[in-house]
Amino acid sequence: MAAASSFVIFPDGGWNSLPAPFQQLFSKLSDKYAIYIVSESPVPAQAPPEVTSLSLKQAEQFNWEQAAAVVLHPCWIQTAMAAKPLMLIAMPESPQQGEPALWTKCRKWLCAHADLIITESETYYLEQSFCTEHVFLLDGRDEVCDLLAKQAFNWMLSGFSPKPLIRLQQRSLAEWYSKLLSAGAGQPETSRLQPLFFHAVYRYLICDLERAKEALLASFELAVMEGKEDALSTYYRFLSAIELKQGLTKQAVQTYSFTAVTEEEKQTVSYLDDWLHQGKDGLAGALLYRLNDDFKQSLERLELIEAEPMAERLATESCIQSGRLMKAIALLSPEHLTTDEERQQYLLLRGTTFLLEGKRHEAIHAFLEAAENGLEALGNIAELAVLDASVLELANDVSRRASDI
Repeated sequence: MAAASSFVIFPDGGWNSLPAPFQQLFSKLSDKYAIYIVSESPVPAQAPPEVTSLSLKQAEQFNWEQAAAVVLHPCWIQTAMAAKPLMLIAMPESPQQGEPALWTKCRKWLCAHADLIITESETYYLEQSFCTEHVFLLDGRDEVCDLLAKQAFNWMLSGFSPKPLIRLQQRSLAEWYSKLLSAGAGQPETSRLQPLFFHAVYRYLICDLERAKEALLASFELAVMEGKEDALSTYYRFLSAIELKQGLTKQAVQTYSFTAVTEEEKQTVSYLDDWLHQGKDGLAGALLYRLNDDFKQSLERLELIEAEPMAERLATESCIQSGRLMKAIALLSPEHLTTDEERQQYLLLRGTTFLLEGKRHEAIHAFLEAAENGLEALGNIAELAVLDASVLELANDVSRRASDI
């Protein structure tokens, strides 16, 4: 990838609303890159003098060939992706309770198609680490961890892949939790549940699987002692993902079966058992990874399976659930769709991918065609108007906040 000469910030409330670590990151780069922020009003005085305001109209006419789009609010997605920037960097706020469903969908699509994701939320960082590769945490907690995230941003703008830094940060975070747990050995057990579980997840990500298993079982024991209702479904179930990474597919399926409570979960166990008996361990493993929300591992396993209709179906479903709509539409063949519902879902998916490509007319046409099989599809057209209104609000939010200073 070529190096960028500038980057454009698509803000969430203006410069003064940026998280402190993000402000510091951008400010330090102001002498190396031209920095713009999309706003209908001047940049506030607190921003570096090198930061230039860019109106919505100017953003449409901007030369993006050597510019990166840095997106901080999910509702900017169609504006940013339609611009076809040199690179797309997602830095959105983590999902908030009670937020509009449209924001949740847009955030998922944004991160799935971004070249780099940087977040200040550890929970969201871990969620995205199970969906895609280039994810970094920048929360001001640990100097080494923050340095690696900032370096990833720098490398991306310079045209280099930050992939070598991913495992370094995950290893750094695993060691951070190891030290935290050792230092708090004498503290109440109730304060150790989340650190133990997060420690297990980081060890899983860096393939330190025996230590992952040890930390996970300790967290499960605490969850049981505390009477957590999700002790089985959240804590113990993750053991099946660890066992999968160890190559113990049959054991992993058995572990998952211990956590199957609902009729749907029990039916899933039957599918997994059938596939194992047919020698389709790859399919069973892929589905089991997905049941543990590890879409990245699931898709990697499915790519190794050839000429298997169920593998194609699982891959398509995983792509849609993790927001990879472009990849999902590439996996589908319209001529193989047999029911009206399947055709409608395909058209809705096609319409959304058109929208992300900036092809608004084609998107509306696909949504209208989908509405022939169900009027609820018209809701997608209504969402276009909501996105347009949100973009206008975001572009004007800088002036409203600046006027309060």
